Amino acid sequence: MKYGNALQYWGRLIFCAVFIMGLAVMQNTSEAKEGEEIHHRLTHYRPVISWKQVEEKDKVTILGPATISQERMVEYILSRNPQPKLSCSLEELVAYYYEEAGDEGIRPDIALCQALKETGFFNYGNDVKPLQNNYCGLGALGNKVPGYTFFTPRRGVRAHIQHLVAYAANRLPNHRLIDPRFTILVEKYPQYHGAAQYWPDLNGRWAVPGTTYGQDILRLWREAGQFQAEDSELERAAAAAEASRNIEGWEKVYALALGAGNYREAISSMDKVLQINDRKTDAYVKRGDIFREWGYNEQALADYNKALSLDKENYAAISGRAYLYASIQENRMALADYDTMLGMNPNDTIALYNRGCLMADEGKYPEAKENLERLLKLEPNNVYAKQAYDDLKKYLK
Repeated sequence: MKYGNALQYWGRLIFCAVFIMGLAVMQNTSEAKEGEEIHHRLTHYRPVISWKQVEEKDKVTILGPATISQERMVEYILSRNPQPKLSCSLEELVAYYYEEAGDEGIRPDIALCQALKETGFFNYGNDVKPLQNNYCGLGALGNKVPGYTFFTPRRGVRAHIQHLVAYAANRLPNHRLIDPRFTILVEKYPQYHGAAQYWPDLNGRWAVPGTTYGQDILRLWREAGQFQAEDSELERAAAAAEASRNIEGWEKVYALALGAGNYREAISSMDKVLQINDRKTDAYVKRGDIFREWGYNEQALADYNKALSLDKENYAAISGRAYLYASIQENRMALADYDTMLGMNPNDTIALYNRGCLMADEGKYPEAKENLERLLKLEPNNVYAKQAYDDLKKYLK
C-alpha cells in the first residue's frame, strides 16, 4: 500500500472510530439526561387526596384580567398572615404580580393565589426560603433541594409569570426571558407548551400528579373574593341555622361555605356543630380537612387526633392525617397511617398510590413499584399510576 493511500486509509479509520465514539458519548449523554428528567419527575410525584375530575365551576382560564383588586388581595393575605416573610412590602409584591401578569395577559389575582399555595401565604417552612424570592417553587424538587434564587422580588414574580406563559401560551414572554425552566419545558415537554387553558390543566404538569392542584388555587381565589361579596344563600342558611340551633342546619351552612371556597365560614359551622355535640367525629374530620387545606397544619392534626381518640378506626381521619403528614414531608408518620389504611382496605387506590410516592421519595423504589403494580391491577387505566410506574421501570434499569 502506498504511503498516501495508507495515510488516507488510517485517517478514515480514525475518523470512523472517533465518529462511533462520539455517537456513543452522545447516546450516553442523552441517556443520562433522560435519567435526570425521569428522576426529576419521580421527585415531583406527590400524594393525592382524591382522583376527582375537573368540575365546570373550576374551568377558569389562566389567561385573562383580574377580578379582585390589589387592595382586596392585600387585605386577604394579611388576614391569613399578618407578617408575611418577604424581601419587600406586601403591597409592592402584589403590585409586581398585577404588573407582570398584566403585561403577559395572565390573571394576576389567581397567579398570586398560586404563590400563596406554594409558599403557605408567605410563611414558607419547607425547602424554599424567603430570601430566594422564589414564589412558585421553581426548581424545588423536594429532599432539601431549594430551587432557584432570584435577586429581586420583581424578578421572582417575572419568572413565575413567565413559567405560566410557557404552559398557557404558544409564544415567548413579552419581557426578556429569565425563567430558567421555560426552555426546558418547551423542548423537553412540548406536549405541555401552550396546552393549559384552565388552572386545573396544571394538574399533573406543574404539580405531579397534583390531582387537585389547580382546584386548590381556585379555592383560595374564591375565598379572596369573599372579601368583596358575601353569598346571600349562605347568609340565609347561617341565619336559619342560628335560629334553629340544630346540627343539620349548620351542616348545610358547611356544605354551602365549602362549595363557595369560604373556609372561614365552613370552620365556623363545624365549631357550632361541636358546641352542640362535642363527640361528633365527622365534624372534627371536616374541620381538620379545612384546616389542612388552609395551611393550619397544627390545628388540622389536633382535629384528626381528636376524632381518632373518639373512634380509633375512623378511616376518614386516618386518611386526612396521612395526607397531612405526607404534604409536610413527615414520611415516616404518613407511611404508618397508609399501612393502617391498607390493612383496613387493601384495595384503596389512593392509599396505594400515596404509599408508592412516599416509598419513591425515600429511595425505596422496588417497594414503590410494588404498590403501583397493585394499584394498576385494580385500575389498569389509571394514568397517574401508569406514568409513575413507567418512570420507575425506566429509572431502575
